Amino acid sequence: MLHRGHHHRAPIANFAAAAIAVAIALGCGLARAQVPDLTAARSLLLKGSYEEAAEQFAAAAEKAPAAALGLARCRRAVGRDDDAQKTLQEAAGRFAKSADIPAELAMLALDRGDAAAAARHQAAALALDPDCVAARWVAAELLRLAGDMDGAQRAYGWFVAYYNRAPPIADPAALVCIGRGVAEHARWTRNAGQFRRLVQDVYPQALALDADHWPAHLQAALLYLEKYNEADAATEITAGLAINPQAAELHAARAALALGAFDLGAAKTSLDRALAINPRLVWAHQLRADWLLADVRPAEAIAILEEASKLNPHDERTLGRLAAAYAGVDGRPGGKPSPRVQTLIDEAIGRNPHCGEFFLAAGEALDRMRRFPQAAEYFRLANQRMPQLLAARGQLGLVLMRLGNEREAATLLAESFAIDPFNVRVKNQLEVLDLLQNYAVLETEHFVIKFDRGQDELLATYAAKYLEDEAFPDLTRRLGFVPPEKTLIEIFSRQGNTSGHGWFSARMVGLPFIGTVGACAGKMVALSSPTELPQKYNWAQVLRHELVHVINLQQTDFNVPHWFTEGLAVYLEDQPRPRAWTELLARRARAGTLFTLDDVTLGFVRPKSGDDWTLAYCQSELYLEHLIGQYGDDAPRRMLAAYADHLSTPQALEKLFGISQADFEASYRKFIERIVAEAQVSPPRPALAELQQRASTAPENAAAAAELARAWLDRDDKPQARRWALAAQKLEAQQPLAAYVLARLQVSIGDAEAATALLEQALDESAPQEDALALLAALRLRAGDKAAAQKLYELGDAKLAHSDRWLKGLVKIHLQSGDAAQLRPLLDRLAEQDPDNVAARKKLAQLSLAAKDFAAAADYATAVIHADVQDAAGHVQLAAALVGQGDRSAAAQEYAVALALDPRHPELESLQKAIQP
Repeated sequence: MLHRGHHHRAPIANFAAAAIAVAIALGCGLARAQVPDLTAARSLLLKGSYEEAAEQFAAAAEKAPAAALGLARCRRAVGRDDDAQKTLQEAAGRFAKSADIPAELAMLALDRGDAAAAARHQAAALALDPDCVAARWVAAELLRLAGDMDGAQRAYGWFVAYYNRAPPIADPAALVCIGRGVAEHARWTRNAGQFRRLVQDVYPQALALDADHWPAHLQAALLYLEKYNEADAATEITAGLAINPQAAELHAARAALALGAFDLGAAKTSLDRALAINPRLVWAHQLRADWLLADVRPAEAIAILEEASKLNPHDERTLGRLAAAYAGVDGRPGGKPSPRVQTLIDEAIGRNPHCGEFFLAAGEALDRMRRFPQAAEYFRLANQRMPQLLAARGQLGLVLMRLGNEREAATLLAESFAIDPFNVRVKNQLEVLDLLQNYAVLETEHFVIKFDRGQDELLATYAAKYLEDEAFPDLTRRLGFVPPEKTLIEIFSRQGNTSGHGWFSARMVGLPFIGTVGACAGKMVALSSPTELPQKYNWAQVLRHELVHVINLQQTDFNVPHWFTEGLAVYLEDQPRPRAWTELLARRARAGTLFTLDDVTLGFVRPKSGDDWTLAYCQSELYLEHLIGQYGDDAPRRMLAAYADHLSTPQALEKLFGISQADFEASYRKFIERIVAEAQVSPPRPALAELQQRASTAPENAAAAAELARAWLDRDDKPQARRWALAAQKLEAQQPLAAYVLARLQVSIGDAEAATALLEQALDESAPQEDALALLAALRLRAGDKAAAQKLYELGDAKLAHSDRWLKGLVKIHLQSGDAAQLRPLLDRLAEQDPDNVAARKKLAQLSLAAKDFAAAADYATAVIHADVQDAAGHVQLAAALVGQGDRSAAAQEYAVALALDPRHPELESLQKAIQP
C-alpha cells in the first residue's frame, strides 16, 4: 500500500486504458540533472512554448544531459520523433553515465512498438540507476506486452515499494510516473483504495512541487474519465490546458470526454487541435477512429487505424479497434470472424497470449457501433485473456444488460463493483437490478414484461395484449423476421427519491438522464411509466416503435444504421406526419440546414437542440417514404437484407437500385421541396428592422406596410400598428392583412361589429388571408351566427387545409349543434392528425355507440386506453362496444377495470345490467 499522506476526500476515478507516457516524457531525471540556467527553458516547455524552449535547451545540449532531454521532449511534443531520437542518440555518446538518456530512448522505442530496442535501452538505464522510474515503467510494460503477467505485476509493485521507501521525492514528473505504476498495480491487485490516494495525495504533491506540471492534471483526469466522473475530469483537463494550451494530450483527453458524452462535434474540434500540434499522437488517432465508429462509419475508421498502426505496429488498443472496424464492414461470414479479423486476432495472441487490451479495445469499439452481441463476445475474451483488466467485467456486464441477459450481468457487475466501487455506471446498473428484483413478471408467447405491480399492473396487462394481438404479428409480417427469443420489456416507475424516468435512464445508459420515454437495445425495451408523468404519452405507439428496433436490429445482426431503424420505426407507426414536423422541415430547408445521410444520425445521438432531434426523426421517416415511393413497398426489406450482409448504405443503394447515394440525396431533396410546397408553410416573419426597411424603401407597397403594421401589433404598439395599417389601406383599400390589424384594434376596444365589417369588406374568397379569415369566423361564431361561421371555416378548410384551426372550428360548431352526422367525420380527421387526442376519440366512441357502430366504437375506445390506460371512461366505452358485439365475457373484464378505476362513473350501473345474461 501507499503510506504517504493522510487526506480523506472521497475518490471517484481510475486511469483510462489509453493513458500515454507524457508524464514521464516531461520529467524523470530532469530535476536531478537540472542546471540553474535551464529553469526558464523547462518552464517554457511545460507551458507549450516548444520552439522557444528548444532554442534554450539546444544552447546547452552539449553540456548537460538535462538540456538534451529537454530538447528531445520539445521535439516529441510536436511529433518530431526522428529528431528526438537523433538528439538522444547523440547525447547517449556524450553522457554515458546518465541513466535518463537511455530511459528516454526506451520510452520512445516503446511508443513506436520496438520492444527489442526498448528492452535494450531500459536495461542500460537500470544498470546506471536501478531507481530510474522511467526505465522501470518501460520494463513493466514490456513484461505485460510479452504476456508475463506475474513478472509485470511484480514490476508494477516496485513503484509502490519505491514510493514507500524512498526519501521525499522532489521531481514532480517522477511522482506522476510512480502514480501510473501504482495505479496499474492497484488494478491488478484489486486495491481500489489506492486510486483515492493518487487523486488526493500523489498528483497534488506533484503540483505542489511545480504548479505548472500539467501532466499531473492529465493523469487525474484520466482516472476520473475511467469512472465516468465527467465533471471532475473536465475540471482537471481545463486546469491542465490553462497551463499549457499546446498540450496535444490534454486536447485528446478533452476529445475523450466529449466522445463519452457523444458530443461528436466537440470531440472532432479537440482531435483536430491535438493532431495539429502532434500528428504522431497515437491516442488522438485512436480517438479519431472512435469518433467515426460512434457515427457507425467503420470503413472510414479503418483508414485512420491502418495509418495509426504504422506509428506503432503492435499497439493492442489500435489493433483491437481495427479488428472491430473490420468486423463492422465484413460481418461474420459463416458465424466466424472474417479472415482479416482472424489474422489480427492470431497475430495479437502470438505476440502476447494475455492480450486482453486488444480484446477490450475491440469490445469497446463494437459497443460504440452498437454491435452489442459481438461486443459481449470480445469483452468476454478480454476478461478470459487478462483477468487483471479492471474494466472488462464491468463492460461485459453493461453490454449484457443491453442484451437482456440480466442474470449473468448481475454476477459480473457485482464482481466488478467489488473490485472497483467507483465506477458510476456499474453502481447505477446494480441499483437497477436491485429494483428489478422486486418487480412482477408477466410472460407471454413472445415477451417477458417486468413492472411495478402496485403501479403498472394494468399497463403491463394491456401492453401484453396489444403486443401479442396487434403489434407483433403485424410488424413481423411486414418486416419478414421473427426474433428467435422472447423480448424483455421493463416498465419503470418511481421508487424512493428516483423517478421512473431516472430508473429508465439508468437502465439504458447507466447515467441519470436520456431525453425520451422509451428505448431499445436490440433484445430488450425499457419504458418510463406514463402513469406518473405530468403529460401522458401513447404507450402503445411507443411500444410499436421500439418493437420495430427489436426486429430489425436482430434481423441485420445489429448492422442497420441508426437513421434507417428510426425512420422505419416512425413509418411503421402508421400515423400522419405532425404538422409541426413539416413546419420545422420547411424552416430548415429554407435555411439550408437539413441533414444528409452522412450526418442525420448525429440528430439522434448528439442533437444540438430539440429541433435537431425532431428533424432527425422527420427526415429519416421521409427517407423511407422516398425510398418506398421510388422503389416499391419491399424496398425497406431489401435494404434490411443488404445491411444484414454488412453492406453500407451507398453500397446497398448501388447494388439494389443502381443509384449512387449522391443521386439518391438529390432526388430526396426534390421530394422534400414538393412536401414543403404542398404544405403551404409560410416563411418565418422577418424582424421588425427588416420590415421597416422594406416599408421605407417601397412606400407604394401595401403588403409591406401591412406586414409592418402586424409586427407593431405583435409588440402591442397600437398607435404604430394603426398608422401602418391605415397607410396600407390607403394604398390598397381591401388589403386583408391591414384589415386584420385594424379589426384586432377594434376588438381590443370592444367593437366587434366594426371589426367584422372591416374583415368582410377585405375578404377574398378565392385567396383568403389566413389570420383575417380565422378572426372573422371566430367573430361570427361569437355573435351566434353559426351558419356564417361554418361557411367561413369550410372556406378555410378548402383553401388553407395546412392548418387544423378550421377543422377545430367546425368541430366546435357541430358539437354545439349536436349534429352527429356532420361531427363524426370531422372528429375522425382530427383524431387522425393527433394520435394523442383522447377527447376526440372519446367523443367518437360515444357517437359510434349511439350509431350502433360497435366495431368502430371498440377501436376508438381502445385508442383511448392506448393513450391512457387509467382512463375509466375508455374502459366503460370499450365494455359497451363489446356488449354490442355480443362479447359479454370481455365486456365484464373491462367493466371490472372501470369499476376499480372509478367506482362512481355514471355509466357503470347501466353497463352492469347490460353485461348480465
